[in-house]
Amino acid sequence: MINKVCAAAVLLLSFNFLYAQQKQQTIITGDEMLIQKIEGITVVKGNGQVLRGSQTIKADIIRYSENQNNIDATGKVSFFDKYDDGSLIRAFSENAAYNTENSSGKLWGGNPVIEYNLKNSTDVVYLYADTFYLDKGFESARAESNVKIISSSGTVTSDNARLDKKTNTLFMQKDKNRPKITAYQQDKYAEFESDELYLYYETKTLKMDKDVKGKFIMKDSQGK
Repeated sequence: MINKVCAAAVLLLSFNFLYAQQKQQTIITGDEMLIQKIEGITVVKGNGQVLRGSQTIKADIIRYSENQNNIDATGKVSFFDKYDDGSLIRAFSENAAYNTENSSGKLWGGNPVIEYNLKNSTDVVYLYADTFYLDKGFESARAESNVKIISSSGTVTSDNARLDKKTNTLFMQKDKNRPKITAYQQDKYAEFESDELYLYYETKTLKMDKDVKGKFIMKDSQGK
């Protein structure tokens, strides 16, 4: 049906339309769709959505290049992915570029954030940065500039961070500024900084290395 409808080079639809490309197993939906068959480009405006395996991408405007396997998304961009181990990953930004062939991409604009909902846990780890670079989907990610990691047990700030989903590890190291952590638990409070910092977020374990400095604060029985 798609080939018959797209006899013309350009087709504009003003109603909900479903476009399925079996080769890439990619499904695109939206309120308006512009298909440029010769160039192999599909542009969706309004409630744009791309489904590919366990991944879902949503945005106000989505441009998909069949020839390059590239997705460019603008306006209220959101990613969603669910892993076999039950963990969930969500990401939000104003802009995104993503390649469906090698699962690499970039998120930027609108205070980007990646949310990790860990398996068998109600805790969520929030990773903020000015820019995220993705490799193999969210199996590996690099955060650059104004990085902040927030969980139920504390906050980490850094110039950069590298995520390894296989080992559930976040690694941060000094660029202009040293990674810093503020942690709290019941009657304990801690502030530390170091040149290198490892956060094993599944077990909530922290490792600091190279010129570690900081302090522990213990409250007394009166909470002082």
